[in-house]
Amino acid sequence: MKKLVVLLAALGVCFAFAGDPNTYVEQSFGDVDTLDPVQAYDSASGQVIENVYEGLYGYKGDSVTEYEPRLATSYEESADGLTYTFKLREGVKFHSGNAFSCKDVEYSIQRALVTNPPDSGAWILMEPLTGLFSDANTELGEGATDAQYDEVWATIDNSTVCLDANTVQFNLVAADPAFFSKMLFYAANIVDSEWAKANGMWDGSAATWRDFIGVDLRDYHLQNNMSGTGAYKLVAWEPGIRVVAEKNANYWGGAPSIANVVLQQVEDEASRIQALKAGDADTVALGARSSLPQVEGQPGIVVMDAAKDPSLGWSSVAVNAVFMSQEINSSDNTNIGSADLGLGIPADFFTDIHVRKCFNYAFDTDTYINDVLDGAGQVITMALPTSYLGYDANVPVYEFDLEKAEEECKQAWGGRLWDEGMYLTFSYNTGNSSRQAVAEILKSNLEYLNPKFKIDVRGIQWSQFLDERRNNRLPASIIGWIPDYADPDNYIHTFYATTGYYSAQTGFSDPEIDAIDEQARTESDPAKRAELYSQLGNLAYEKAPYILLPQGVPFIVMREEVSGYYRNPMLSGGWLWKDLSKN
Repeated sequence: MKKLVVLLAALGVCFAFAGDPNTYVEQSFGDVDTLDPVQAYDSASGQVIENVYEGLYGYKGDSVTEYEPRLATSYEESADGLTYTFKLREGVKFHSGNAFSCKDVEYSIQRALVTNPPDSGAWILMEPLTGLFSDANTELGEGATDAQYDEVWATIDNSTVCLDANTVQFNLVAADPAFFSKMLFYAANIVDSEWAKANGMWDGSAATWRDFIGVDLRDYHLQNNMSGTGAYKLVAWEPGIRVVAEKNANYWGGAPSIANVVLQQVEDEASRIQALKAGDADTVALGARSSLPQVEGQPGIVVMDAAKDPSLGWSSVAVNAVFMSQEINSSDNTNIGSADLGLGIPADFFTDIHVRKCFNYAFDTDTYINDVLDGAGQVITMALPTSYLGYDANVPVYEFDLEKAEEECKQAWGGRLWDEGMYLTFSYNTGNSSRQAVAEILKSNLEYLNPKFKIDVRGIQWSQFLDERRNNRLPASIIGWIPDYADPDNYIHTFYATTGYYSAQTGFSDPEIDAIDEQARTESDPAKRAELYSQLGNLAYEKAPYILLPQGVPFIVMREEVSGYYRNPMLSGGWLWKDLSKN
């Protein structure tokens, strides 16, 4: 702590400061997991990365369909859709002082394809550029030959090619109409290759690439350090406390208005609200809509609420769910008690469809909408926002019904669950009161069904929450998904396919769903895609892999001194810091 204070003082940054027109302070409850754009796959990390690093193109303001050049100035797509060629911006410098050129683009994309950590979003680039999903070791399996590895390397090496210092070409293995939008995701942001190599990262060569396949990038320099081209430079990250950034005075797009940005992690919502009222924070995250009355009408606070002002045109693109793991890591895991029915649950507890249906019927959707979403919520039928292609409002949903829940629980595990009982924990990230409410609703209703059912509700720090999820130690957890790229595939494949991000974590797999998903993600006819997604949605209802939570209606609370903000649902923070100013 002392070292951090000394460092910030030396840089002229104080901890004030929301009242200071040169400092923007944001308080939230989720800690950053990593500062590496390839490793990151959470919104807290993404917000920092999107402001310090840059991609070739970015979203234009609040639009998800209009784009503007960043590190590229133009691009062309070949007629067959297999080649994308970008002209790069000249005269750009990284925060280290190194000059930006094509070699940095080539290195950054190939680094993502080489490492492709299993809990990252690098798969988004891996699929179109290599035809693979997982890292090379996983794809090739044990006993793979050098020749097989050489073949994968050749594909990676050919995926991103510098035609000259200011021109880069991407070579796809198959046409992918979503490729350009995938390149807007922060895994494709450009890192300083010279700086990365000098600090122990992969050296970019064929001779060493196999040493970095599938590594956890949290063990490397880019975990805690950043050298991007963005409008802001990292000053410090103190895990669990704050991130501090300062403006890049030499930013190619012009120095931003606000000199300093401080992201503070404050788990207690009451403390966040008090900070906003007092002017000690410019904006804060509210864990639930039900907290809005505490800030509405307060002096100096602006509330923008799409539920009360439809002209904002905001709709939620987040899909939240209760995830029931079918492959729980039972090693020394207190989350599942004795690892058997009665005083715990077995590691494959949720493989029984009757358990999953019981839990679905036990969730009181109306209570959640009325008490947590303050009446402004919408039930969704499938893991897809209602505004996306393929959403089918006619897919059935599980309505709250304790009689049906009891009926399903009595069938689970051949009747043993009802007779012997269970113990498990529901986990949520500390500070998120809406997710806590979900867990409490399920606990109350399941324990009401049977006195032998015991549920603990546990809030844990965001970084620990992610770590336990990664290691399959959470039997039931509550988390949400926001899109990486604007296509239904980014939801449907993620939630339901065996190789999807969430399915791979929970152990859910269904060959019929996989077959439909594969058809839909390669189908060019929108009408046919929509029909396929409807079929998949109905199948997912029958399999009940998750408890889908109603969508909320977006809102923003902000101090009146701040201007220039907007809401782009594709950005982790909703807006870019460079667009903000303060009176």
